Amino acid sequence: MRRSIALSGLLALLAMIVGAGSVSASENSGGQISKFKHVFVIMMENTSSKSLFGNPSAPWINEAAHKYGLATNYFGVTHPSQPNYIAVTAGISGPNSDSNETLDVSNIVDQLESHGKSWNAYMQSYSLCADPLLATCGNQLYERKHNPFVSFADVQSNAARMAKIVDLSRLDSDLASGHVANYVWISPDQCNDMHGRGGPSTDPCAFANTQNLIAAGDAFLSTTVGKIMSSPAWRGNSAIFIAWDETEFTGIGTGFLGYGDDSGCCDSVAGQGGGHVVSLVITRGQEDPVKSDVAYNHYSILRTVEQSWHLGCLGSTCDRANVPTMKALLRSDD
Repeated sequence: MRRSIALSGLLALLAMIVGAGSVSASENSGGQISKFKHVFVIMMENTSSKSLFGNPSAPWINEAAHKYGLATNYFGVTHPSQPNYIAVTAGISGPNSDSNETLDVSNIVDQLESHGKSWNAYMQSYSLCADPLLATCGNQLYERKHNPFVSFADVQSNAARMAKIVDLSRLDSDLASGHVANYVWISPDQCNDMHGRGGPSTDPCAFANTQNLIAAGDAFLSTTVGKIMSSPAWRGNSAIFIAWDETEFTGIGTGFLGYGDDSGCCDSVAGQGGGHVVSLVITRGQEDPVKSDVAYNHYSILRTVEQSWHLGCLGSTCDRANVPTMKALLRSDD
């Protein structure tokens, strides 16, 4: 919910990013995907691709776009935030709202557990919540709308499953021990996911401090991805998926619900997409950068994980004609 910024050198950088070495949309992004050892999904917030590419406040992201896998034609499913988190974990967008929800729907947790796969969701500042069902904690650091797992009825009502949702502070020890789940979800808090919070402009995390928020999110990704890739868990056929949930808020009247970009693809409702955002894919053993201009959205991340582990499909991930996997961005021998 914030802003739109002009960036010098944007067009030149975009030309380089989508240039030589990209994978054509006509190439088959289906087919078999080798089984992952570990999957890490990191969801960032409310920032369009044009606000990141060429931005000196995001050096790690721009370097990663040239070093790893980059989806140049990736979209949020819709606006606002919460439906995008539901989309990437249940294959549906659910109610178009950021209000607290309890959804009685099949989800990635059901799939993982029924196929013997372990999972953990790491939520930064989650430990500040006196009640795990609270909407917000720690002066808007943690927001439930960025934690899809707690809104699934069969997670919310199951103590063992709720225990799998932990504060991000536990990630370091889990990585060091090598005891890391097959599927790992990571949500930074609102000072580190580029979303921001309400408050005075003197607060570095305030909505208005756009470049501070981008810089903080970039540093978070650099540190977190570095820890993962240097840990014992980074072995075998493992992958890190990084995506931004949707584009930024630009004011009432400029687009769908006040968002300037409502473009979408892959089973999004026409005119109600989440806009053009960045998505990075990092795979262990990757030797060369790869780019794809295939149209993807959050359903594609879920479908890629499902196909790798033969989990079946949920909602729009069953629509193979319109929702491709991101196989084109995985390492070349997959």
